[in-house]
Amino acid sequence: KDLIVVMANHRTPRELADITYISERTIQQVLRNWHRTGSTVKVPIQAGRPRVLTALDVNFLEGLVRRTPDIYTWELRRALFLQSGLEVSKGTIRNAL
Repeated sequence: KDLIVVMANHRTPRELADITYISERTIQQVLRNWHRTGSTVKVPIQAGRPRVLTALDVNFLEGLVRRTPDIYTWELRRALFLQSGLEVSKGTIRNAL
């Protein structure tokens, strides 16, 4: 992709498509990303719901499980609430671990 940007200084997207066997549309998208962001890599849009637990919250829960392997999810839920004030479901905790 970076090579496309370098070659675009001397050729049109149509010429680049003919030379590289990459579609003209793909070349245009790469150049558009380059002009907008300064990078040829497209940043993905985060899909789905935003995460409730941060990495710090998950690390806290993992630490509890390491120290007490037989801890129940309701106990993890209560400890998380006391630690950070977050009220999450037992399912959220299970999914995070």
